[in-house]
Amino acid sequence: MALVKFLKETYKRDSVLDALKAGGWKAFLDGTLAQATFVHGPNATLVGSDGFGNKYFERMTEQYGRHRWVVFGDLNWPSGQEPSSVPPEWHSWLHCIRDSSPATMDVAYPIYHVPHHANKTGTPQSYAPKGAWQNPSKRNWKKVHVWDPTSAAPSA
Repeated sequence: MALVKFLKETYKRDSVLDALKAGGWKAFLDGTLAQATFVHGPNATLVGSDGFGNKYFERMTEQYGRHRWVVFGDLNWPSGQEPSSVPPEWHSWLHCIRDSSPATMDVAYPIYHVPHHANKTGTPQSYAPKGAWQNPSKRNWKKVHVWDPTSAAPSA
């Protein structure tokens, strides 16, 4: 009964079969989602979630260092389970740097704070410098400039 409740809360699915049909079978290949679902999950406490849809759980009866974990919002494997989608405030909670979760406390950001975004490497939105073949605006200058002694100005 606890497993069905966990599936409904976490994956918005009514059964394990529905979660597998929705693409969760790819994530079960990795093993992390299977462990979070069957080993940790049913008796875990949902601590909070972030803007990416990631859900954070805690179970104090587990070994220290393994008592906090994240279930990623996107079930697609491996592209959906992107560790860089964990914001810094939740990262510090996951790794026991701070005891209180960002869901229960206000996080003070510095004035130069930029909102967190996931890593875009390997996607069409990734950064490509102006000389890269992925960049639509190709390099339009010569890489090598040949020295011409006749055009050089004489030094005084």
